[in-house]
Amino acid sequence: MSFEVYETVKVLEDDFSTGIEKGDIGTIIMVYDTPNEAYEVEFIDEEGRVKYQGVYLLNQITKLK
Repeated sequence: MSFEVYETVKVLEDDFSTGIEKGDIGTIIMVYDTPNEAYEVEFIDEEGRVKYQGVYLLNQITKLK
């Protein structure tokens, strides 16, 4: 499964070092294909500020249904 820029995704695992938890929702803002397929995801807080922005591998996110 591949993702495209501006798709909404859900995180599949906790990352306590970033404050992102399983189930958090973010938006794909960049797609990388080398050296591995990966996606830069931006997470926004309730007030519209960037909570975290980081790179996730394909097995760490899923499409929001």
